[in-house]
Amino acid sequence: MKQHFYKITFVLLLSLMAISCSDFLDVVPQDKILESQTYSSEAGIQNIHNGLYLQLADNRLYGQQLTMDALDILGQQYEMPSPYIKNKMATYTYSDPVVKPIFSDIWGKAFTTVLSCNKFLENIDKYSGVISKEKADELKGEAIAIRALLHFDMLRLYGPIYKVAPANPSIPYYDAVSTGNNPLLPANAVIPKIVADLDASLALLKNDPVLTSGKYDASTAFDANPYYSANRGQRMNYLAVKCLKARVLLYAGDKTGASTVAKEVIDFTKATTFFPWTSQTAATNSTNPDRTFSSENFFSISDLSLYTKQKLLFDASLDMTKIYAPLLNRITAVFESNDNDYRNLPTWKVPITGGITKKTFFKYEDVTDKTKNFRFQIPMFKLSEMYLIAAETAAVPADGIAFLNTLRFNRGLTNLAATAVVATEVTKEYKKEFIGEGQLFFYYKRTNTTAIPNGSATSGNIAMGPVQYVVPLPDSEINFQ
Repeated sequence: MKQHFYKITFVLLLSLMAISCSDFLDVVPQDKILESQTYSSEAGIQNIHNGLYLQLADNRLYGQQLTMDALDILGQQYEMPSPYIKNKMATYTYSDPVVKPIFSDIWGKAFTTVLSCNKFLENIDKYSGVISKEKADELKGEAIAIRALLHFDMLRLYGPIYKVAPANPSIPYYDAVSTGNNPLLPANAVIPKIVADLDASLALLKNDPVLTSGKYDASTAFDANPYYSANRGQRMNYLAVKCLKARVLLYAGDKTGASTVAKEVIDFTKATTFFPWTSQTAATNSTNPDRTFSSENFFSISDLSLYTKQKLLFDASLDMTKIYAPLLNRITAVFESNDNDYRNLPTWKVPITGGITKKTFFKYEDVTDKTKNFRFQIPMFKLSEMYLIAAETAAVPADGIAFLNTLRFNRGLTNLAATAVVATEVTKEYKKEFIGEGQLFFYYKRTNTTAIPNGSATSGNIAMGPVQYVVPLPDSEINFQ
């Protein structure tokens, strides 16, 4: 009887398992239902695509750490003595319990966003036909460019000093959705993948409305839908991708290629009125100063919490041990005691009240007129950098000085002497031009500058090498390689 009971039970279990397995195989997973629903409408596709930019504006990426915070601390832009919680970051102590999680979070958020790009690219092809090919090409071109941007900045941050050790292991590359960790590649194997992504992006963006209507005005392209044709300056548009390509090629040591691309962008701006130099009147306006020189910016991150960060990091009301600010003599040296430079006085002011004697940073402070289209914008790619790349890569010094003089003229400065050393002057401009944008540290690393000014001392330099320039990979990556 007992044996018979077991046989009946066994048969029933098999039957139930068969029914359960059959039902399970017939059920579409919930995430697939949500995915198909999202990609079944144009609005859903736009929401997912816009989410990529929201991720770029995250505090762990360009909303803070890769622009005005961690990267500028590494570039010695601020005084960070021992009372400061991030003092160990300023001394490149990457194992510190405060510092280590910050760079782990940067890595994690960057590659999570890469995954989002790849998932978007996979699905927009999978659910094709919801939007036109022209619209899909634009969105795909932007997503591929964002993927390239994130890989490049992770390479610049965690990879070797390329000028010294291009074959050293660096980062993985994810150009498709992956369920596991891709292997670490030599830095010089990552660069071709980035360039290939950028070229693919440019091909998809060849009809970008930014080329015919600029970055604000809606064009007649794509049914005049504002999502595709307006506010191109807040998207990885065709010209922004060109800027990124010039930056990548220069990083890789391809000066000829970088020069060609930078000049293409410069020539475009000369042939149109879309990206004019910001006037002194606009930059120094007493109530609504355009401190980010927005007319020159090809792509800016839109961050609605920007002015909160201005107050949390740079506001003059902050305690002396909390405010991000340079020593007075250091910032005076950066601007060479020249108040005519209109990157200087509108952005750097000594507070008239309180005990702070440092010049404090006003670049991201809000303006009176809340309708200004440059509000909430963090510059990512801009005209000045293309002139600096053209100057640095010029075949003859006179041409390099000419490019520098154009930039200097549009910052309120006089021409350089014909005998000026181009490399020295380019370095000076990087120090002035990119404060709050995170590019100075990357410039030092690319050029393998062996000593840089110590931001936490009134004089003296910090010796720099692989220990300082190469941020260690996070444990989460090392443990699964």
